[in-house]
Amino acid sequence: MDDRRMHALELQVDALRTREKDSASRKTYDEVFDHAALLNLQKLINAGHLSTLDYPVSTGKEANVFHGTDAKGRGKAVKIYRINTATFRNLARYIEGDARFKNVRRGTKPTILAWARKEHKNLLRMSDAGVRVPRPETLQENILVMEYVGDEERPAPLLKDVELEDPVAVYEDVLGNLRAIRKAELVHADFSEYNLLVWDGKVVVIDVGQSVPLDHSRAAEWFARDVGNVARYFRRLGVETSPEAIEAAITGA
Repeated sequence: MDDRRMHALELQVDALRTREKDSASRKTYDEVFDHAALLNLQKLINAGHLSTLDYPVSTGKEANVFHGTDAKGRGKAVKIYRINTATFRNLARYIEGDARFKNVRRGTKPTILAWARKEHKNLLRMSDAGVRVPRPETLQENILVMEYVGDEERPAPLLKDVELEDPVAVYEDVLGNLRAIRKAELVHADFSEYNLLVWDGKVVVIDVGQSVPLDHSRAAEWFARDVGNVARYFRRLGVETSPEAIEAAITGA
């Protein structure tokens, strides 16, 4: 490994860490940028998928997302799944029963690595089916590099944070994405205004690690929860809809 490049990467990470003012955030950064993560980032840099890690975009329960830049100067979203996370038991229920991941060993690290592979596979599958998602580029163990949605001034905002000029048009866009997820033979399983971005007037679906195939034993339950979330949100904005109407529009039933 190139020691000079590793030192440059460590300097970038230290700069990111020092931006955090409170001890809890610093602790999270220490969990994100452990030695294994630094080695994986270095492999991505050596392969040309990344050149720099620039600034934080968002922090979730099991992962942090950063803006990165590749060797050609293009912006990337870099999602780093924390190996040391208290939520792994909640993640396991979305992995168990998914035939694609039936041989995952129990434990935090195997679960998190399987979750990263699952999100990567689900993004590819959804993208191929026409769902508007950040197109994934590559996965290096617990680090997913994908299309960055936003510009240099800001990342795309969540749907919940956007004041919609035409809620009906956005509602129809959401239904279109739900139909495409169904075409991919998947259920998102956490579909709400908290997992949808809005950029250039279009809805972008994110956070699909929990998504399961239609033949999963809890797929129907989680699909009902998804359509319930959509109905609740858009009714609040004055759109006439219901879970039954949304389900019929998605499944054709």
